Amino acid sequence: MLVVADNNPTRHIRFAYVNWALMIAMVLAFILRVPWDGLAFTPADLRLIGGVKAPGGVPEILFTMVSYIFLHATPIHLGGNLLAMWVFGDNIEDSMGHWRYALFFILCGMAGAGAEALFTTSPEIPVIGASGAIAGLMGAYLLLHPRARVLVLVAFRVPVLVPAGVVVALTVGLDLSSALSPLMPEDIGIAFWAHIGGFSAGALLIAVFRARDVPLFQPATAYPDGGFLGVGRFLPDLGRDRGTPGSRVQFWVKAAFFFLIVTIAAEWLLM
Repeated sequence: MLVVADNNPTRHIRFAYVNWALMIAMVLAFILRVPWDGLAFTPADLRLIGGVKAPGGVPEILFTMVSYIFLHATPIHLGGNLLAMWVFGDNIEDSMGHWRYALFFILCGMAGAGAEALFTTSPEIPVIGASGAIAGLMGAYLLLHPRARVLVLVAFRVPVLVPAGVVVALTVGLDLSSALSPLMPEDIGIAFWAHIGGFSAGALLIAVFRARDVPLFQPATAYPDGGFLGVGRFLPDLGRDRGTPGSRVQFWVKAAFFFLIVTIAAEWLLM
């Protein structure tokens, strides 16, 4: 399930320039092939019990707990994180202002690094990527806009509108089950505990960082209908009330129609 857009307007800022600046920094670091040496975070360097192991001491540890956020291994790794920041980041920046958002993002990333150091079973594997910080954005989004509908591609093919709370809960549940699963390979290359640590930090910090006039758990009426380039009204919408038989039939007809169209288009493009 891939989140590709939301229809949640900003109300306090005109442009989320800090979110875009962070995204641009990640793109530049990837294009310029910034070396990972001294910038990636290695969980084994941080010993929450027994002191710091890194040669550079505490300053080096704190530096890498921030710098690792801006490094990405592959275009897919970078693209997926940029897409999530584009969907969720502007509304979080809107809720707290530009400079508090920058601090919030960094703190969530550092919390992700700390959780990975504390719980990982492979502390010698370096960690890179903004996923922990982005999980913090999702934790904040869950508390602010659980009813906002986001556009997801189910099985990377079927577009469906889903309440943000459902998407975030499924994502966190998958991360937690993967982190605790004894069947998960240690060298899978995904820092699940960094995701969980970032999410927890975001859910906690949003209560402090948000502006006074920004309420938690905003109602469904706060979000406009339609949207999504004008096609939102035609998409299957899991956020709508489908209590009547007619509405349930309409939902499944839409789902079947879009599955057919997207599948045919995908197969045609791959021919």
